[in-house]
This record gives sequence, C-alpha cells and structure tokens, in this order.
Amino acid sequence: MALVNSGLVSIFSQNIGASIQFYSDILGLQETYRFPKEGPPEHVEFRAGTSTVAVSSPAGLASHGMPEPSPGHPFQLGFHTDDVDVLVELLRSKGIEIIREPFDSPAGNRVAYFADPDGTWVSVYHKL
Repeated sequence: MALVNSGLVSIFSQNIGASIQFYSDILGLQETYRFPKEGPPEHVEFRAGTSTVAVSSPAGLASHGMPEPSPGHPFQLGFHTDDVDVLVELLRSKGIEIIREPFDSPAGNRVAYFADPDGTWVSVYHKL
C-alpha cells in the first residue's frame, strides 16, 4: 500500500483574489476546489494536467495553526506547454512581466520565466 497517493503545491498569497485571477484567467487553469464555498476564499485549488496547484490566504494558513508565510523564492512552479513563445506573447498581452525571455536550455527545453502576483517564480517549457 502506498503511503502517498498524490500531492499538491500550495502557494501562500497575500492577495488571494489577484492570485485566483492569475491562475484561472491568465494561465487558464481549471478551479477544482474552493473553501469556503461562500464568501471570501481562504483556499482555492486548480488542475494543471495531472497536478494540483493551490493558493491559500494567510487566513487559511492561520486556520491550520500555522504562522504567516515568509517571502522569498524557495521554489518555482513549472508548467509544460505546447509553445513557450506563443504563451509568453499571450502573457505579455495580459500585462504579465516576463522575467526571463524564452531561451533554449542545455537540457533540451525551450523555457521562459515570469512571476505570479506574490512574486512566486513560474516557468513554462516545452521539449525542443
């Protein structure tokens, strides 16, 4: 029996409304869960292929007895796409600042970087 069946990445957002808009409207991820169902959200989950990305507010974190999140870049989110260059132009047209323009990596991927509203680094890539 497996001890772990699946996982999710949680991002702690200071402005959950802006993050929800970023992950749903700008990146086009499908919302799969919201708590609470009525009123201001504390936690929202999105489907990205077979992965789940969650955004939680400080209130959601506090409800679990945890301290406030601290800023920084201890991780990045990476999303596979069919065409990095097309996606970057779409993101740019929506006002998203591109941190690292598309480039061909030594690992054989086309890659670009941008950030979500809280500054979490996000990469997009496709195989060359």
